[in-house]
Amino acid sequence: MACPQILTGSEFVTRMVTHIDCQSRYLGSYGYEALGQPGSIAAIAMTGLLTLFIALWGFRLLFGQAPDGRDVVSDVLKIGIVLTLAFSWPAFRTVVHDVTLNGPAQIAAALSNPGLATTSGGFVERLQGVDDGILALIDLGTGRWSGQFLDGQSGNATFAGTALQDDTALGWGRLIYLAGLIGSLGLLRLLAGLLLALAPLAAGMLLFEATRGLFAGWLRGLVLTLLGSVAVTVILAVELAVLEPFLRDALYVRSAGYAAPSAPIELFAIMTGFTLVQLLSIWLLAKVAFMRGWPATLRLPAMPEPSFWQSPSAAALSASGSAPYANRATRISQAVENRMSLEQNRFMRLPAPAGVGGAAGASGASGASANTTSTGRASASYQPPERLGNSYRRTAHSRSLSSSRRDG
Repeated sequence: MACPQILTGSEFVTRMVTHIDCQSRYLGSYGYEALGQPGSIAAIAMTGLLTLFIALWGFRLLFGQAPDGRDVVSDVLKIGIVLTLAFSWPAFRTVVHDVTLNGPAQIAAALSNPGLATTSGGFVERLQGVDDGILALIDLGTGRWSGQFLDGQSGNATFAGTALQDDTALGWGRLIYLAGLIGSLGLLRLLAGLLLALAPLAAGMLLFEATRGLFAGWLRGLVLTLLGSVAVTVILAVELAVLEPFLRDALYVRSAGYAAPSAPIELFAIMTGFTLVQLLSIWLLAKVAFMRGWPATLRLPAMPEPSFWQSPSAAALSASGSAPYANRATRISQAVENRMSLEQNRFMRLPAPAGVGGAAGASGASGASANTTSTGRASASYQPPERLGNSYRRTAHSRSLSSSRRDG
């Protein structure tokens, strides 16, 4: 691909903008094909990542929990997306490449006001026309020393009216115009081409959870270049709508032999203001593209599901405020805690041993009672539940009449 050479003088803006667009398309298309062709570094890395992903999935089937249907479908979709982005140039060109490089101009043409196109010709030709107008105004000068002023422009010929002289203001105005144009378009277009070229490497980052953030960053970068290109194109269209009649009027006044003493500082202010708007719009759209989500304070509360959609157990859990599901570790810890509480209550309900150690048992029981009372585990008003079967248990042994006579 032969990009146009940059020459000084005529058609500088046209050649510069065309060259930047040519380089971005070269990076996006030929760079992708160079990295995605068989035997390249990206192809070898992608093969290794796919092999590792399938091996880990196989180990999961052998030694871990079997994946459910959702996980299987998600993994198959991941592999399909990765192979499409990395090795299918026709699909990648239609879905990603053309949308990123050709979409901003079409979107900006649909968004911008049709009345902004006050002159015929393409967008790049209009940018070149503004630069030619600035050069013509620099050659003609402001005519401040001629003394020929229009109505409302009379003033002392020796009074500059600003800290910048006429030549300085005109020179800085053209410099800011060219720098803002080349900087904004070069940043967005070249960054888009570079990200498109790195698609075969970025696609493999989608396979693993640890590297999925890199794929998300690559995708957010493409969104930034798309939105930024649209914003810069619209802002340049508005700037052209302001500069074209302004320069046309200033050149008409100078060609008629009158002075235009206020044109330099006005041109400098227009160029500086629109350049700042371009840079700030790129910064603001970068904040939008890399936004992680709403802050916690701005999130809406979760809406409860209707009762007729829930099962009785789920409805009871939601009414009690408990969590509908607990993981395995939480369930095990709760079971152990319940078992320990049951054993502790059973030990507290055991009667004190009688006989020789009755006094000791009584003192021990009283000490245990005092201890439990002091620690708060039991109180005087606490009545332990009666054990199952105690209500029907005999309190005395039955004796026959013969045994009573014998013993008596």
